[in-house]
Amino acid sequence: MGKSKKYGINTRALHTKKRIELPTGDVMSPLHLTSTYENPVPGESEYFYGRVNNPTRELFERTISSLEGNENYEEIPGLAMASGMASVALIAELIKPDENVVITKDVYGGTTNFFATIARKRGLEVNFCDMYDLEKLESLINSKTKLVWIESPSNPNMNIYDLSKISELAHSEGALLVADSTFCTPFITRPFEHGVDIIMHSTTKYIGGHSDTLGGVIVVNNLEIRETLYEYQKTSGGIMSPFDSYLCQRGLYTLGPRIELHSRNAHQLAEYLSTSEHIKETRYPGLKDSENHDIASKQMDYFGGMLSFFLEDHINEESFWKELNLYKLAVSLGGVETLIEVPYLMTHEKVTGLDGEVINNAPEKLIRISVGIENIEDLIDDMDSALNASKK
Repeated sequence: MGKSKKYGINTRALHTKKRIELPTGDVMSPLHLTSTYENPVPGESEYFYGRVNNPTRELFERTISSLEGNENYEEIPGLAMASGMASVALIAELIKPDENVVITKDVYGGTTNFFATIARKRGLEVNFCDMYDLEKLESLINSKTKLVWIESPSNPNMNIYDLSKISELAHSEGALLVADSTFCTPFITRPFEHGVDIIMHSTTKYIGGHSDTLGGVIVVNNLEIRETLYEYQKTSGGIMSPFDSYLCQRGLYTLGPRIELHSRNAHQLAEYLSTSEHIKETRYPGLKDSENHDIASKQMDYFGGMLSFFLEDHINEESFWKELNLYKLAVSLGGVETLIEVPYLMTHEKVTGLDGEVINNAPEKLIRISVGIENIEDLIDDMDSALNASKK
């Protein structure tokens, strides 16, 4: 399918051209579990060792690159890693000691921990910034800045940032803009269209989609950067396994319809919560009165399956958790089932910066929901029952 770049995104998810076509004519690409390959001539085989290349992983890397908008996905495939954090660590290899990275304060807790601890131990200069404060961001970006790191919508506060404006600031000093697009996937936002240089996903979430795989992936649109990252990938060895690659590729086949349903359900649940007497505040970019709703409308095809909210003081939180039935209290997100959590206690621990500032301190009472694909009337009814049964 050499003309896949001309097809729509759902078609490309199913029909991205494989690197290897088998004579058996498999409609679905099989799972390649081999760790090594027979060489007909010493040192001249296209496939050499499982850490270096694998047909199952390559198909997933090609497909995700195509979905992110790379027409030359065969030349610039993605880089599939063993976890989302392995992807973070790989991207950080682009920064040399004494160079600078500017990262949003409002980001996944594991990313914050990595840059606040491990990255600094490696001699990297790390500055955390409120990305709504563009003047502060501009003051932190200088000739030493290698990367600017953003999430939009952010985890867990659901903040929406203007990717185009932030990319202009990053590029003014030659820095690369990295976007963690886990919440969005290419079916909601394609960051390359807004000036982003490096995209990463935790494939554990929406791309895998069934809470049964662990992985991460990086996509770039520059061949030189891709080759640099590929050398780090194959040498450091934190690659995605063939089986996880198989699950992620299978996840891409249904990602479009799932994202549409996740988003529709989340939007309806957010509308319900925003009018409930038991909810103090609801954060969802699809709500017309949400901050930067106009930017979300510009950057997002759907508003996604994630939302956050605060309970009113008259709700007994301990009772609330016990009364929920369909909402599973668990970390992670993006699976077909609905998950609910308190980021402050479960995924976003405090990190103290060099100047003593507390970084990425998720609000103590903020509750985050990853809205699944259940019938929305059941989710709303379960939430309504739990709230009414938990009044003090």
